[in-house]
Amino acid sequence: MADVTSINFQQRVSQNQKQIQTQKLSQQQLQSIKILSMGTEDLRQEIYNTVAKNPALEIAKDVETEGVNSASERSDFTFSDFSKKFSSAKEASDVFQKALEETPDNRETLSAHLRHQFLSMNHSPSEEKLGIKLIENLDSKGFHILSPYSLIDSKDSFQTPELVEKTIKIIQQLDPVGCCCRDFRESLYVQAQILSHAPKAALFILNGHFDFLSPPQPQKVQKKVNQYLETHTDFLEKEQQNEKKFTLEEIQQAIDYIKTLDPFPARDFSSSQTSYISPDVYVYQSVETDDFTVTANNEALPVIKISPDFKDLSQERFRVRKSTEESEKRRAEHRFIMTSLKNAQDFMDSLQFRKKTLIAACREIVAVQKDFFLYGPRFLKPLRQKEIAEKIGVHEATVSRMAKEKYLYCAQGLFQIGYFFTNDISQPKTLQKKPSDLTEEKLPETKKSEETVLLSKSAIQYEIKNIIEENQSETKKLSDQKIADLLLEKGIKIARRTVAKYRSQLNLDSSYNR
Repeated sequence: MADVTSINFQQRVSQNQKQIQTQKLSQQQLQSIKILSMGTEDLRQEIYNTVAKNPALEIAKDVETEGVNSASERSDFTFSDFSKKFSSAKEASDVFQKALEETPDNRETLSAHLRHQFLSMNHSPSEEKLGIKLIENLDSKGFHILSPYSLIDSKDSFQTPELVEKTIKIIQQLDPVGCCCRDFRESLYVQAQILSHAPKAALFILNGHFDFLSPPQPQKVQKKVNQYLETHTDFLEKEQQNEKKFTLEEIQQAIDYIKTLDPFPARDFSSSQTSYISPDVYVYQSVETDDFTVTANNEALPVIKISPDFKDLSQERFRVRKSTEESEKRRAEHRFIMTSLKNAQDFMDSLQFRKKTLIAACREIVAVQKDFFLYGPRFLKPLRQKEIAEKIGVHEATVSRMAKEKYLYCAQGLFQIGYFFTNDISQPKTLQKKPSDLTEEKLPETKKSEETVLLSKSAIQYEIKNIIEENQSETKKLSDQKIADLLLEKGIKIARRTVAKYRSQLNLDSSYNR
């Protein structure tokens, strides 16, 4: 009887342990699902909120605020005595700020200012189109929003990475000098190169050694620079290799010169109120082949890490010989530390799960929709979320959450990931008329040889829009039935009412209103 009681007790303990484990997993899964469903802006706020609540987490890097923070830390570069006068000047500063906010901003925008200068110069058609894209791709500080190479038009053979670099250098020399850069560090280096009489020590410091200026004290900067030069002679010109070191006077001149440069050259121009969408994923096509690379936008979100202090505290051990108020306090502190670390790690794992799922799903999407990325919207294939879920080994609902409020940037433009999931419509034959910008060799074989084909709804809508635009100048506008007839000539058989439905979804008026 005792043995039976013991067995029952062990079974109950085992069941309780299983239930506790299941509950913990469920909480972690719920957090992962919540994070997976979030768009970039919501997740950015969630990360900052979590870091504020959990002392075991800290922000390791945030590209969006890095330039501003770095500039504010370098008070010597702009307002050397500001910190001393802060208390007495705070009220005057608030009044001045209020006046600024209440005054309409009638200044010229950076985009308009650069466009006017750029278009007044002689450029090839390809260079001009690329230059306008680069200018429109600048934020309020004058720095790139998207990667410049992602702006290359794959249909224009003259737009190459070399042309991108050439056009960037042209824009960087326009007024204000130093725009069209990655960040304020590159901008300062570009300004030093373009503007005259830059000391060699200043060029050296700005060419990837900006951290040597922290703090901007000549003796300390000189020590860091010369220690580096003792083991790296590549950066010295031939005439300077004999010296191998910069003097204190040269370092002081370099610091004084750098102070005259502007880390944010676009600050004097009107800031546009345009809200930019930050892509979650970039899709790049190889210059030599038709292969694609899918990468995450690592600059879209802040990078977080476990606090080193909390790591050290978690490894401390102490022996309690007698239960006292002090020992209980230390126990509670240790429990708090371990719980904070556990929650921090769970949060970081959830972020990693989101990133891995997003990349894995987008790689499969690119593989299925390769024709779209090569030739454009007309060749978007029917694709269901269930197909992608099966390929990456997750539930269909996970893919649905992944696609929500996420964006993919490619040569065709910026798209919501959900755009690539579309229903199929069976057609009796393949598309026989190819787009005018595709040669017979470039047209996918599946579009020429198959007896039947499944077309996506988006592909048919694309054809309807093209037909209406091509006949826009006609006196008699095309009816829905006429559009259906023209689609049939292209091998797309749909009813007149379906044309009307798709036209309405495209926000295109009927023939009577057109």
